[in-house]
Amino acid sequence: MKVKNVLAYFKQRFPPVNMVLFAILFINVYSIASYFSSQPINFSVKIGLGIIAFISFFFRLRVFDEVKDYKIDQINHPDRVLQSGRVTLNQLFLLSAILTVSELVWSYWNGPLTLICWLVAVGYSLLMRYEFFIGSFLSKRLLLYACTHMVIMPFVMVWIWSAFNSDLHHPALYLLAGISLLCGFSFELARKIHAPAAERETVDSYSKSLGYVTSIVCVLLVLLIGVIVQCRILYTIQSNLWTYITICLLYLAIGFLFIKVVKRPDEKKLRLAELLVSLFMVISYISVIIEIHLKS
Repeated sequence: MKVKNVLAYFKQRFPPVNMVLFAILFINVYSIASYFSSQPINFSVKIGLGIIAFISFFFRLRVFDEVKDYKIDQINHPDRVLQSGRVTLNQLFLLSAILTVSELVWSYWNGPLTLICWLVAVGYSLLMRYEFFIGSFLSKRLLLYACTHMVIMPFVMVWIWSAFNSDLHHPALYLLAGISLLCGFSFELARKIHAPAAERETVDSYSKSLGYVTSIVCVLLVLLIGVIVQCRILYTIQSNLWTYITICLLYLAIGFLFIKVVKRPDEKKLRLAELLVSLFMVISYISVIIEIHLKS
């Protein structure tokens, strides 16, 4: 296993920007859970290990996806680091197994409740790995496939929350689970919408399975629900007006851009819209972190 090849793989399939996003999401959950349990918010070795464990969990999901998509990616993306043989699936599994130790250690460190929540999340991810044993059925229904896989987000939110707040019935946890699900789903939809001229026969997309206009409407609808849930989160932490304005303006910008590409399909503008959807996620999480830390 050559380090340069592993780094090339990460740059291509699990880049640093993804890791930063997962770190921000972890800190978001940590901040809200601590806020409602009246615990001080301090960054420590345990928090650092938690961030590594959180990133590790999503890296393992990436590896699972590589296994499921390996054959079709050999056709569609033969130049990728994995498909070209510079790294192998066995090497990725080994790396993931090593990183999984951080998840186990951190979960055990935080007590039985967190360990159980982690095991439940891992169990669901294993069902995802084997496509719930109905892969041929799900593969023909892209939207249902995405829905079953996005459900992992609430499980992961509960896992992290349990380390800082033992109340698993707290309303804020349900809101966190909801916004993580909605943000993840909206991004999943946005990244697989293409202009008709950019569609590829062997690559699945929501614009093909749902229809170009319908898929865009779905993104905007999911995001709108996300705006409502995010505003509710901001309300529960008594957030300042700027956070509401920022989220709403960003949604309007996304909506304006999508309306433009409905009338005149443009692949570059669709990729810009995808970027704005990811920005919506980041700002949603960061605004909460800032507000809570200003109050602490």
